[in-house]
Amino acid sequence: MTLTLEVEDLRRTNEEALAQLGRSTEAEFDAQLAEIENFLLSVYRFAVLAVRREQEMERAALWRETLDVIDRAASRAQALATRYPGVHASLDRILEIRHAATEMLALYA
Repeated sequence: MTLTLEVEDLRRTNEEALAQLGRSTEAEFDAQLAEIENFLLSVYRFAVLAVRREQEMERAALWRETLDVIDRAASRAQALATRYPGVHASLDRILEIRHAATEMLALYA
C-alpha cells in the first residue's frame, strides 16, 4: 500500500490547527498545543521516511517544505503562548522538532 501526502494538505491541516489554537481558551491551550506537537512530529517522521526514497537533489526540497510547515507552526504557537504565561512543555518540544528539521535541511542542502 502506498500513502501519498501532498504538502498543501499538510499546510491546510496545520493552518486549521493553528486557527483553532488561536481561538482556544487558557484551559484548552495546552491540550491543543499538544495535538499540534503530535502533528508536527508526524510530519517530521514522514519526511524522514520520504527522504529515504527520494533522489539526492529532491531531499533538500523535501526538508525545505517540511521545515516551512514546522516553522510556521512553531512561530505561531510561540506568539499565541504569550497570551497564557507559564510553562508549555509542548511548545518546547515543537521548538526541538523545528531545530531537528533545520539540522536535516542543513545536512541535505
